[in-house]
Amino acid sequence: MKISRSTHIGLKPETVWAEVQTARLLQHIAWPLVHFVPVGEAAFDRFRPGERNEVKLRLLGIIPFGTQWIVTSQHEAAGTEWPKRLRDDGYSHLITRWDHWITVAPDRSGGTHYTDEVEVSAGLLTPLIWSFAKIFYWHRQRRWRELAKSLSARRVIAAEMAAYRSAEALGNHDLAWRHLERVHIIAQPFWGLHLASHGAMLAFAIRQRDWSEALGQIFRLLLAPIGALTGKLPIGNTGRSTVSAFQPMPIPPDLLELLQDGIGE
Repeated sequence: MKISRSTHIGLKPETVWAEVQTARLLQHIAWPLVHFVPVGEAAFDRFRPGERNEVKLRLLGIIPFGTQWIVTSQHEAAGTEWPKRLRDDGYSHLITRWDHWITVAPDRSGGTHYTDEVEVSAGLLTPLIWSFAKIFYWHRQRRWRELAKSLSARRVIAAEMAAYRSAEALGNHDLAWRHLERVHIIAQPFWGLHLASHGAMLAFAIRQRDWSEALGQIFRLLLAPIGALTGKLPIGNTGRSTVSAFQPMPIPPDLLELLQDGIGE
């Protein structure tokens, strides 16, 4: 039995194609319906042509559902750059065929036209597995669209957090704080990332025994949900207790430039 579902993703096709080849994307868009646990010591990070990756399936993150082989290959239309296609011709003891094709192509309206096509076969259980797959791919594409809104921000945040940890390890606390401030500026429009940025600041303040800053971060953790619900966020605010929690501030030009990378027009 087959399923085909398409959607628009507000990112450049090159960005989408790079992401679909990563295990981190699979984990993110499948959560919380399915979590994949690599079998063996080495965790896989990318889906390379010709590779076979065995994973344990956890429904809702906790319910064991056997193991699955992910068997990937890449395909392009002859003589053209697009569309690009990634195939997972997977299977398990329960599901004898899970032939999944991802097609990535430029969308005429800008961004990316993204399609999931899958054929499933599981004997008498095929209708049940097919029904689950319909829900699963609807969920995956919804998660993809949401992730697209914050993907550029997440990349910048990851780089800034790495720089923060390096500065802290070297004992350069002023520089470490500057990187955390930059994380907050980028994270502020995104509910989960915003809370995580204040959590990182709180943990750093506690390690420094800066109790005034720690109290300020607790206050901002309590305040952040109100800002998210009302939409009244002080753009550019560094998130520190040394500035008003309600004061908008200029966004550093280099951060604005970094955020444009990967956004589909």
